[in-house]
Amino acid sequence: MKVFGGLLVWLMSSVVQAAIPLGETTSGPQILTQSANFLCLQYRPVGACLWMTCTPFGCDFDWSVKIRHNIPDAVVTAYHVTGGSPWIETRGYASPNPLAQDGGTNSEGATVINETALRFKNVDVIGSPGTAWIEALQQTGYFCNPTTTPYQPYFLSTLDPNWRSPLIETPWTLRHILRYVRSGLLGGSTWGPVYPRVGFVHTGHDYKAGAVAAQRAADIVTRRLQPHVYWPMLNRGRAGQWPPGEVIEGDADTHLWQQLIPAAQATSCRVFADQGDQASGPFDPFSNRLSQNTGYAFNLWRPYRCCEREGASLIFHFGE
Repeated sequence: MKVFGGLLVWLMSSVVQAAIPLGETTSGPQILTQSANFLCLQYRPVGACLWMTCTPFGCDFDWSVKIRHNIPDAVVTAYHVTGGSPWIETRGYASPNPLAQDGGTNSEGATVINETALRFKNVDVIGSPGTAWIEALQQTGYFCNPTTTPYQPYFLSTLDPNWRSPLIETPWTLRHILRYVRSGLLGGSTWGPVYPRVGFVHTGHDYKAGAVAAQRAADIVTRRLQPHVYWPMLNRGRAGQWPPGEVIEGDADTHLWQQLIPAAQATSCRVFADQGDQASGPFDPFSNRLSQNTGYAFNLWRPYRCCEREGASLIFHFGE
């Protein structure tokens, strides 16, 4: 039902044909294909569960394998022209409105190397069509249930006034002042702070701006009671099902990013920041990740743990 509901939303959405820059785009079928990625799936057994079923004639006990794997929960798009998402079917979700008219950068182009530049990114977090693969495999009993619904919006920055104003996040920013998208420990290369969780990023490198904005949006939607307009991507779980929790920047145990735009990067999953360098001089180590129309799309993979149900009650489990 999740897949059919998502497809209905897709068919009903209007595609905005505005003054949107040309460049690489993606679509639902492309995302579905790119999501069939076993390197990002990271499927493995991690333990076992003991189930009990009791009747008037006694109780039976059965074991099942506890498995862990990632699921592409959402597509996170980051782009500067309002209404110009690189995911073409969802452009109608985030059309320009009185709260969100413009975007852009004070240093035009994707390849400007000036760390003092200020860039702005709209961000959408929408359920990934890639969960359709997982739902199909889940019928075998050896895959976990996704938390998200394909094509359902969980965050649209055009509908969130606080994405354009850091004022409301001031108390949270002071509390999380050391949280950065960085490589390594303190002292490593930094791409930008996680807080304030707004669309403005101080960096001359467009890929880094898109990555930081995507990380901020993921931070919002995987937590409850945040000062933003969004729908939490959280599930309390049930017996034998342990869905993912909060995304923590740089922590591969909480999430991975699969870059869908540019498509050449879709074969691998990583955390931000995965390279400890400053993009400077004539050689840019991130040049192959840059989008020339400054629009990016990422699959957000999150880890799930579950056991096949083999009884009425789960009485014990062990493992990761």
